[in-house]
Amino acid sequence: MKVGFLFDLDGTLVNSQIAVHESWMQIADEAGFHLPNLDGMHGLPAAVSLKKLMPDRPDEEITRWTKRLEQVEIVAAHSVFAVDGALELLSNLTDSGIPWTIVTSCTMDLAQARAGAAGIAMPAHSVTFDQVSKGKPHPEPFLLGAERIGLEPTLCWGIEDAPGGVRAAKSAGCTVAAVLTTHVKEELLEADHHLDSLDQLLRVAQIH
Repeated sequence: MKVGFLFDLDGTLVNSQIAVHESWMQIADEAGFHLPNLDGMHGLPAAVSLKKLMPDRPDEEITRWTKRLEQVEIVAAHSVFAVDGALELLSNLTDSGIPWTIVTSCTMDLAQARAGAAGIAMPAHSVTFDQVSKGKPHPEPFLLGAERIGLEPTLCWGIEDAPGGVRAAKSAGCTVAAVLTTHVKEELLEADHHLDSLDQLLRVAQIH
């Protein structure tokens, strides 16, 4: 039975924590809001997180700061690097003819900047936030990802690291493997499998 893989980007294939932290600190300073921490915001679209942090600001202002944040994050992408096993795993899937793509809450420009810095070539059929009407935790990104690699969602594995992404993939009907890079197992209980590293994925998925 043919299966495919739908990978989140940040925290799953790449480590962008330094870039994210520095970028959000800069925006918090520029926009004048308090940034206690980013807990609960990882894996969500930037506009959603900004609205939570600035609930009294009008939507037009949130949109403006969302665009500004993207600019800052693209500049900071040089500090992003691939997580252990990511490059080898993607190369293995490609060489084996197993379909995969990236499903991310980043915009295309930001995703390309971060993936490129990590040495990952973004597939042409990747799904980014600017291509969907509803982002994670809504299932739409994973439904579109499955469609783009030509498989039913039930034949796809959703690989995630954040609660919102796990929920999105699970709601889409995917088998979900959570990589424990940014959250602990207890925060990702909706996932079907929990991985300490990407190196375990093919064995858990029984891909030989």
